[in-house]
Amino acid sequence: MSEFADELTGLVRDLAKDAAPARDGQLPDIWPKVQELGLAGIGIAEEAGGSGGELDDLLVVIRELARAGIDTPIVEAATAAFAIGPSADGRFDTVVLSAEAGLDIVTYAPSARRAVVVGASDIAVFELAEADIDSLIDIAGRPAGRVRLGGASVTHPAISADAVSERLALARSASLIGLCWGAYDLTKRYVVDRHQFGAPLIKISAVSTNVAHMVVGIRMAESALRRAVAASSDPGATELRRFGAAASARIAAAQCATAVARTAHQLHGAVGITTEYGLHSYTRALWAQRDADESELHWCGRLGAAALDVDEDAFWDQLTA
Repeated sequence: MSEFADELTGLVRDLAKDAAPARDGQLPDIWPKVQELGLAGIGIAEEAGGSGGELDDLLVVIRELARAGIDTPIVEAATAAFAIGPSADGRFDTVVLSAEAGLDIVTYAPSARRAVVVGASDIAVFELAEADIDSLIDIAGRPAGRVRLGGASVTHPAISADAVSERLALARSASLIGLCWGAYDLTKRYVVDRHQFGAPLIKISAVSTNVAHMVVGIRMAESALRRAVAASSDPGATELRRFGAAASARIAAAQCATAVARTAHQLHGAVGITTEYGLHSYTRALWAQRDADESELHWCGRLGAAALDVDEDAFWDQLTA
């Protein structure tokens, strides 16, 4: 846990107090302030253009922005900055995983300066101003684009694709956990305040049990993420241990996202799908980010393939170390 967790949590919550919800297809009004404060550069050394601090600190900021219902590009921008350094012109870069030579849908492509494309074995960086982009809006209302690279300039930074993929998985997991907490907070308030048959909904056994299951799932995802962060910062950790921990964290966060979104809507009933009520801002983001980058199924497949490549006992020892 970051030693600055309380301070960072307070900072983000103060920022979020007066933040207006973003309109579909637009960046939230709070994003320029997030950039100005250098929050996307946390976890990158100051001499490299970052804001200093550790990965733990960055994940606190990502989690709390998501918990506040502020859907910013911080996961993409922070991961891209880790790969190629922060953008120096007040803009930001985005990141996309792709095993193909080209690109398709890239989140934040209309707003970003560059796209950091993480392939199976290397990294390519494209100038988006030189690409053709058809603007789109994803399920969470975030700006995205169908990208055709054409003759866009490309560079290849000397950083491991696995390192960037791992960083993205941890950042995405933190965002999903924050969104889960936000949906839980909203649901808990609703079932406490909403009365039926003369008593709060929380007094109904099935309701309180489902609320408890939400917390258990989030805590499990948090535990998996803490373990993955510890492995990523351990210079003695093997490649298999780092990968197994990151994959487990990403899978746990995706599973939690599905369960929390489902339970939150079940407990809210019809009010949960109204435009005026705030639940949809969490559940739309949960669905979008759960399937972003690499889906839960894809991560499970990668973990299974790793198990087949090594001795079963050795794999289990690394996975549970």
